[in-house]
Amino acid sequence: MWKLVMMEQMMCLLLIESPRKSPLQLRKMFPLQLLHGLYMVFWEQSVWWQLQDNKVFLSMLSHVLSVDGFYFSTTYDLTHTLQRLANTSPEFQEMSLLERADPRFVWNGHLLREFAAQPEIHRFATPVMHGFITMHSCSINGKCFDWLLVSRRSCFRAGVRYYVRGIDSEGHAANFVETEQIVHYKGSKASFVQTRGSIPFFWSQRPNLKYKPKPQISKSVNHMDGFQRHFDSQIISYGKQMIVNLVNQKGSEKPLEQTFAKMVTSMANGMVRYVAFDFHKECSRMRWDRLQILMDQLAEQQDEFSYFLVDSDGKIVTQQEGIFRSNCMDCLDRTNVIQSLLARRSLQAQLQRLGVLHVGQRIEEQADFEKIYKNAWADNANACAKQYAGTGALKTDYTRTGKRTQWGLIMDGWNSLIRYYKNNFSDGFRQDAIDLFLGNYSVDEIEPASPLHVKKDWKFLALPIIMVVAFSMCIICLLMAGDTWTETLAYVLFWGSASFGTFAIILYNGKDFVDAPKLVQKEKMD
Repeated sequence: MWKLVMMEQMMCLLLIESPRKSPLQLRKMFPLQLLHGLYMVFWEQSVWWQLQDNKVFLSMLSHVLSVDGFYFSTTYDLTHTLQRLANTSPEFQEMSLLERADPRFVWNGHLLREFAAQPEIHRFATPVMHGFITMHSCSINGKCFDWLLVSRRSCFRAGVRYYVRGIDSEGHAANFVETEQIVHYKGSKASFVQTRGSIPFFWSQRPNLKYKPKPQISKSVNHMDGFQRHFDSQIISYGKQMIVNLVNQKGSEKPLEQTFAKMVTSMANGMVRYVAFDFHKECSRMRWDRLQILMDQLAEQQDEFSYFLVDSDGKIVTQQEGIFRSNCMDCLDRTNVIQSLLARRSLQAQLQRLGVLHVGQRIEEQADFEKIYKNAWADNANACAKQYAGTGALKTDYTRTGKRTQWGLIMDGWNSLIRYYKNNFSDGFRQDAIDLFLGNYSVDEIEPASPLHVKKDWKFLALPIIMVVAFSMCIICLLMAGDTWTETLAYVLFWGSASFGTFAIILYNGKDFVDAPKLVQKEKMD
């Protein structure tokens, strides 16, 4: 039976199929739109399904906004470093925050697109940054100064751990984060900037139920085009590049390291240098003192890059001439450890030049500040890790205390298990949420079929049920022994084999059982 109904200023056609079915199955509504004087029925799209989809979309937006790390300021441009702001023209300084903001770090850019098109209302638009900020008022030798740590996450090629790796065709790297350490003392300002980002060529590491999926380097694209674009933009933004590659130089990570080194050599750009350091091999068996090998290797380069310093009169004393671009596989745990050590070395030089530290004094000897410093970098690691991998960072016990602990190893194991679950069974939703928020996907009200409704293959439900039943029967046979041990053994072997065989089939078809993104199907999904 059909009925014509009005619903919230919209005319709909209501289909009633059978009074014996449940209300939700019983009633299907199809919107009518007036087109050239005639009402057109959109048969494929029911209002009820639209409402259900809208609930999912709203939950996605709520999820993104529930993640810590969104910051804004109505008086200060958070998206630029001190050095970039100091080297701008008076005209730039007079621009609104929306106009002058670095688009890489404006996470509400899609939401502000209509404001951006109308200059007269720019003053009402405030850019929002995503990442981490901490500020501390500190004292060393009775001299008070402000110490800040700011991490800015790029909204280009944004996403979650296993679904967004490498770069896109424009050269934007996954999990790209610009981290700036700032010191304010008696009107003088100093800063040191570093970046992190995924290995900048086309590769993927799709989840497949295995603890560590094997990385796959694309064989169907020209890697050098995107690689060149990436470093061209980095050189324009930061100057010289010192790549610090921390991935393993054996096993599944080895091809990534070899390809990275080969591409840097092939590019033959004197502005880009490369050093590889097998973090896990060098620091195995908790030999964390061996990180000094890398620090010594980078010391000369760091002195050459220097840092940014402007005195109390606004005169630029020194400029940072290049940056360290650090990466591991996720650009999280190993990367944060190395960045904290490089930042400490720069801070040592800055505080001595500003007169806060006496000649011969070291930051490590200042117990109160050392505690603040270590905890801030550990908090930075946790924030970046939660935003990309879904859990807190690993190895933060070393960042906080300067040494590896047994409790730290236990917590790393726990976080690794949580990461495994989220990466396989909830990251598809998280990726969709980010794409929706950033405008990579736009909801179409008259779209004939919603991408949220993906029909699952029969094995998605059947195989897990078979495995659980078989495993349960195996346990029951062990607990309720038969008349003879041979009979019990036969039952156990049968159900055990069924359970193990089903598990092997599930693992073999792992990609069919993980939570995959549904909204955006593009190169990030390769």
